[in-house]
Amino acid sequence: MTANYMVITAAACEPGYVQEALGHVGTFVGELKEKANCVGARYGVVGTGMDAGSLILFQSYAGLGDVEKVFEVYANSSAYQAVITSGKVSVTLRNIVKLEDVGLSDPSTDTPSYGVITLVSGAALTAERVQGLVPIFEQNGAMLMRYGTLITGSNAGKKVVGVTYPSMDAIEKTYDGLRASADYQALLTEARVERREIVRIVG
Repeated sequence: MTANYMVITAAACEPGYVQEALGHVGTFVGELKEKANCVGARYGVVGTGMDAGSLILFQSYAGLGDVEKVFEVYANSSAYQAVITSGKVSVTLRNIVKLEDVGLSDPSTDTPSYGVITLVSGAALTAERVQGLVPIFEQNGAMLMRYGTLITGSNAGKKVVGVTYPSMDAIEKTYDGLRASADYQALLTEARVERREIVRIVG
């Protein structure tokens, strides 16, 4: 089933509760796949920026009707309720992204070690422009790539690019390749990177 929408949820978490919380997240991700037609999910801990240490969850769905089911699952999930009622976790963000296929030729289903999330403003970052850069990501180890437009929240209309990797070395090589790309450098003159964070993926 094709992923057409992605839900991104971030939550501040007390450091001593992170591992227990991640265990619960793994449980309700399984419930989302079973009961809400979730076609893909990754979760972990933000490693950089002002939200470092926060939990983050990415869920992909074919349609918004399935997204509606998410809230039903949350309401009935003992694992989700355990996290929310712990007093140690506070949801700080939940937004929806409308995805567009950018043609990663061989996406991996293996669990990555890291993800890089980039928020971009400006009309220049189109799916076609991203497609032109896909070979650089592929040649340097990218495992999965998501591109789309935020349709909710204070950043609605801005673009999101999410890429998963097997290692920090693969991230370094990718960005070395991008810096050497005339197309990427041209894009940076037309669009503004507002934020880029690294996530340590757990599951």
